Amino acid sequence: MTPSPASLLVGQVGHTRRRPRHHSLRYRVASILADIDGPDAPASNGWTFGFNRPGLVSLHTSDHGADTLSLRAWVENRLREAGSTSPIGRIQLLASPRIFGLSFNPVSVFFAYNQHDDLTGLVFEVSNFHGGRCAYAFPVDARKDRNSPHHLQADKRFFVSPFNPVSGHYRFKIARDDHHYRLSIQLIRDDEVVLTAAHTAQLQPLTPGALRSASWLVATNTIRIFFGILWEALRLRLKGLATFAPRRGTEDTLPGRH
Repeated sequence: MTPSPASLLVGQVGHTRRRPRHHSLRYRVASILADIDGPDAPASNGWTFGFNRPGLVSLHTSDHGADTLSLRAWVENRLREAGSTSPIGRIQLLASPRIFGLSFNPVSVFFAYNQHDDLTGLVFEVSNFHGGRCAYAFPVDARKDRNSPHHLQADKRFFVSPFNPVSGHYRFKIARDDHHYRLSIQLIRDDEVVLTAAHTAQLQPLTPGALRSASWLVATNTIRIFFGILWEALRLRLKGLATFAPRRGTEDTLPGRH
């Protein structure tokens, strides 16, 4: 299958907590969307961007999935376990890139397509500060209009924030076209929305010029994500929110386990 062009996404992430205290946070982010088998990206021919190789900005498939499987096999297994029976062709990954070799991805998204390039599955890979990772996988209807959002739901089974126990369920809403991307995740507990996280961005071809235009944002991307989350945690603690410890010995704290 011919590789699809890689894209640079520039946008923002927002968190809004509704209970037990109202709190909000916003920060700008840069992400990359690329085929996991190798993108068609002019920027990858130079030293600015590298796919599975060093670069000022780079995307590495080894940062995702399981240590014992290829990333393609891992995505396929997650979707099969979720009930998908569709043959899988192209798989795209949307994630924050490494910057000078460093990255942190709170949520990475995999888009799985059939041989006709119709979307048939979505996998959300969630990471926490303890090195744990967890995947939420969903088959989707390939007949659905490409521009229509997908509404998905799953029980929460992974420790993410110290201010939320592993209980309740998530509602995912995701929409993407050639120019725009939006992901909204709500945490629901006791039939009430506890918090909402949203990532909105605009897509553009991943070229050296696009990376130069967004150089300041891209260069500080990892720092902004990492310290933005820590700053939110400090503010919440000062507001008196109770904290919950991760479940030791589970996927919450075992790096690379799913």
